[in-house]
Amino acid sequence: MVTLHGYILRELLKTLGLTLAALTVLFTMGGGLYNVIRYEGVSAADVLSFIPLLLPIVLTLTLPIAALFAATMVYGRLAADNELVACRAAGINIHRLFGSTVLLSAFVSLFMLLMGNFVIPRFIGQISDFARTNLRDLVAQHLQREGFINYRQKSSGAEFTLTADRVQRATDAALRTAGFEVGPGLHYLVITDPTFLNIDTQGKLVRFAAARYGVCQFDTRTTPVKVMLEVSEGRLFDPGRDQAYVGQQAIGPLTIPTEAPPQLSWADLRDLLRWRAALWDAPKLRGQVQEFLGTLTVQHFYTYCAAQLKNGGELTLLDERARPHKIQCDAVRLDRKGLTLTGGRVAVGPKDQGLPTRYEAEQIELKAKPLPSGECLIEFNLVRTPAHDVLEYDPRGGRYGEPRRKPTLSLDGLELPREVVAEAGHYTTPQLLDPAVPLPEPDRETLNDKRLSLQKAMAILGRQITANIHFRLGYVASALVTVLMGAALGVIFRGSRALAAFALAMIPLFGVMILLVLGRQLGEDVRTTEIGPLVTWGGLSAVLLADLLILRIGVRR
Repeated sequence: MVTLHGYILRELLKTLGLTLAALTVLFTMGGGLYNVIRYEGVSAADVLSFIPLLLPIVLTLTLPIAALFAATMVYGRLAADNELVACRAAGINIHRLFGSTVLLSAFVSLFMLLMGNFVIPRFIGQISDFARTNLRDLVAQHLQREGFINYRQKSSGAEFTLTADRVQRATDAALRTAGFEVGPGLHYLVITDPTFLNIDTQGKLVRFAAARYGVCQFDTRTTPVKVMLEVSEGRLFDPGRDQAYVGQQAIGPLTIPTEAPPQLSWADLRDLLRWRAALWDAPKLRGQVQEFLGTLTVQHFYTYCAAQLKNGGELTLLDERARPHKIQCDAVRLDRKGLTLTGGRVAVGPKDQGLPTRYEAEQIELKAKPLPSGECLIEFNLVRTPAHDVLEYDPRGGRYGEPRRKPTLSLDGLELPREVVAEAGHYTTPQLLDPAVPLPEPDRETLNDKRLSLQKAMAILGRQITANIHFRLGYVASALVTVLMGAALGVIFRGSRALAAFALAMIPLFGVMILLVLGRQLGEDVRTTEIGPLVTWGGLSAVLLADLLILRIGVRR
């Protein structure tokens, strides 16, 4: 039996290798990939370094088809050459010979599991890095071939067009001599006779520049990539202004995203399992959770300030230069928009023991805004009213007792008190999302609405993650049932009808793929969440049952 299994498995692997090589070449080098890469501005030399990153994706898609074809052809030939009849005459159970097919399908499933869930996600990141680090070369090749390049920002809708007569690279020594920063992650293009056109979303001119020379800088040290154009001996045209002749002018920077947005379909399986256990760690929700925490911190800050200023108290805040800002007021009003101080007084003292700069205003507005970085932007707006100006007592100008009258004045750059940061830090992420945990006043209603919206987004993402996990595991398991059916049909439709057997075996394969997609869609829908996994695994179970029936009825032992 070991000899027979080795013989069959060797034939399976031989046919699998030839079929897989043919399908891989057909999918990768059949013209489509080369034309797409050429259209995007990648040279033929770059294809050699780019294709290895795409091969795992192509292999994962073509391997199930190649394994199905190999099983159908090999077992069809065994039946056509009466080798199975000889084995049956020798008293060998024919069904045991299908163990080689089971080993092949297990290998295919394991390969699909490793490649599709662990290797390919890492290669997707490498493809993004390839686009980011080679952006200068892509732009240079496109300018040399087409003479222009056009880019539209998705965030603002603005459109930018750059033309060039000739482009070339510059040496580091020449760049240093010209005063440009040189280092890892900085790439430059020297452009002859460049023109730069910027139009808004309505098609109106924002800026047009034409120059004799230009240097385009690509800063890949940051994400997204920043692009700066510096022109020499140029003319600038701005709407409503006369053209201006400039010796040297910097345009930009423009931010160009080179990373693909996070997709669950390309995420690592380990990340999906981790995100399903802690949804707030998923990239799609991390920013929303941070924003909600920032809003909660702002409310704690308002409550803290109101408590300090109550009954003639004093509030002390430090700015980014560690200068104390001491605030007092006659009355304080706290609402969802912030704090409003009546009869406010602010003393901005130096870090040493010198005299502070004092401000007085009939009305002071204290506002805080959370930033994406997790910090808060805090500022005081000293408002001039019809009856009272803003008064400034500066110890460095004139007599200290004589005020200067000013219009509305803003004091910013203030930092959160340590007590507020510590109080907000007591909340863990599960507590933030727990409806049983009370939220602070005065804007509790808005915070509850934000938390409810975040919970809905988490529920949607949770269904998507679960549906994707079932889809991936179902796709891996599909090889276990479809390849076995191909082998059984190859025995039944032996001889010249082997291709008909392969075509017939493709029907359950495509049927399983359709059910997998349908199961994922049903699992993502809140109304059919529970039905999705049943469709996914029910379809696979139905194909497995069909395999057993075909082996039982169509293949005699």
